Amino acid sequence: MRWFSVHHLDRTAKQIGALILLAIALYVVAGIGMAYAAGFGAVHHRLAIADWWWLAPAAGAVVLGFSGYYFGYGGISSAEGGPEIGRSALLAVVTAGFGGFLAHGGTAVDEFAMQAGGAGERETKVRVSALGGFEQGVLALIVCPAAIVAVVLGTSYPRPDYSWPWAVIPPLGFAVMIWLAERYRDRLRERKGWRGHVGVFFDSIHVIVGILRRPRGCGYALLGMGLFWGADMFAVWATTAAFGYRMNVLVLIVCFGTGMIFTRRTGPLGGVGIILAALAATLWNGGGVPLAAGTLGVAFYHLLTFWIPLPGAIAVLPKLRALQAHAEESEADAPTEPAAQAL
Repeated sequence: MRWFSVHHLDRTAKQIGALILLAIALYVVAGIGMAYAAGFGAVHHRLAIADWWWLAPAAGAVVLGFSGYYFGYGGISSAEGGPEIGRSALLAVVTAGFGGFLAHGGTAVDEFAMQAGGAGERETKVRVSALGGFEQGVLALIVCPAAIVAVVLGTSYPRPDYSWPWAVIPPLGFAVMIWLAERYRDRLRERKGWRGHVGVFFDSIHVIVGILRRPRGCGYALLGMGLFWGADMFAVWATTAAFGYRMNVLVLIVCFGTGMIFTRRTGPLGGVGIILAALAATLWNGGGVPLAAGTLGVAFYHLLTFWIPLPGAIAVLPKLRALQAHAEESEADAPTEPAAQAL
């Protein structure tokens, strides 16, 4: 447990190599396990009839999604008077978060970037929390309307027990959280303990709401994150189409949102293996996608979104370590009072 608690930026080359081998093992084990459940014969048949050219537009979508993630991340960090992160630093942090291998739970690398940009300790926590909420919130903004349409149409796929929660819970949850945040965030800002953590969460909601209220000034953040999720969804559709099954748009959106149990930025080792099993099973159970086609589709989707970006994440390690050192040096001098007033 102590070995896993060390941040990846502090690891030696041998330790990072060991983590890569662990990620490979998780990916292979999950793939073999899902292929066993689908039937090796069915998987072999799907490979034999594959239209491999579909992988090209899937790869193009991933590249487009990376650009969207870049602008989405930059927008959430600078919204409401937040820290200005340099382009090279932003590119390094986005590269680490996009594939997820170096993100280590989606907090530390982001914290280093915010602190290096001049954010104080509390504002850093608010911005990192807002980024995670913004990722999931934009995904919900895409999935919720699709689920409502599925409920109204009474579709068999996506299954109603997948559509109804997405149709009902996000609007109610957003409304309640926004009301609570605007009512209590000022009262909890200077509190300690769990009340202080709740105050940070409420301030992060305020940042997100600020982006939604002022689309002209911060709309590129919303559009960027929407582009990221839309591109990811299309990549899954295209990789699954390569193996002989084309999902309808409602199945794709609702089942993708359900199977994406956490983002690559927040999942351990980018969620490698876990997302493969969860998303393939969700497409099969909730969307009627043949398990063999879904397993191969998600495996190749993960190849494009995790394994191919991995060398880039390794390449930006020196920049990330420089950010870490700069953040640690400037942590004591980071402004806190202006940040508290702005948020």
